[in-house]
Amino acid sequence: MGANALTEITRKELVILKEFLKVLREERDAIISFSLEGIIRENNRKEEILKRLEDLEREKEKILAAMTDMESTTGSDVFRTLRSGLEHTMEEVKSMLEKNMKLLSFSMDHVKSSMDHIVGFLNNNNAATYGVKRQGLSVLLSREI
Repeated sequence: MGANALTEITRKELVILKEFLKVLREERDAIISFSLEGIIRENNRKEEILKRLEDLEREKEKILAAMTDMESTTGSDVFRTLRSGLEHTMEEVKSMLEKNMKLLSFSMDHVKSSMDHIVGFLNNNNAATYGVKRQGLSVLLSREI
């Protein structure tokens, strides 16, 4: 019973991780298109998937604690194939997470630079238009997304 349950949970983990990878790709597309709504939507989906993975992890720990012969289960060809798939998918997830973080950082820098140019233009244009030197326009940007 424990061997089959462990294999089934590992299979579910792999499916959920592949779903997580798909969400990361969709998040990347939202970042590239500057879709704040899309970024928030995909972030919420990531949180839901991570909760499901945590639940599976707890189930797996219970099964592992009750098992007496883990070597026969973890040594099987089916389990090794699943484990290899998990490791490969985790590497892809890590890589995609790093790429998305870099894209988000670039996007935030781009938005900040654009705002700085706009504020600078308004400050310069304001003084030149009225012939009177006015105080600069102050704009505070939140560092949160």
